[in-house]
Amino acid sequence: MAILTVDLRSGRTDEQKRAFAAAVLDVVCEATDEPRENILLILHENPGINFVENAVHLPELGDTSAKP
Repeated sequence: MAILTVDLRSGRTDEQKRAFAAAVLDVVCEATDEPRENILLILHENPGINFVENAVHLPELGDTSAKP
């Protein structure tokens, strides 16, 4: 069994997460010939403050008022 873990900023809809999961599973199946039923995908959602890029904390997803 393949286990995949993905960390995402919070703020995506359930529909967006379902579409993302389906796309990731398609890519993994294609690359590994592993059947979908043998893949466990875990999505971890975190607030933007938990992500730091180039020494700057990221804003919340969709927050246009915050400075990156």
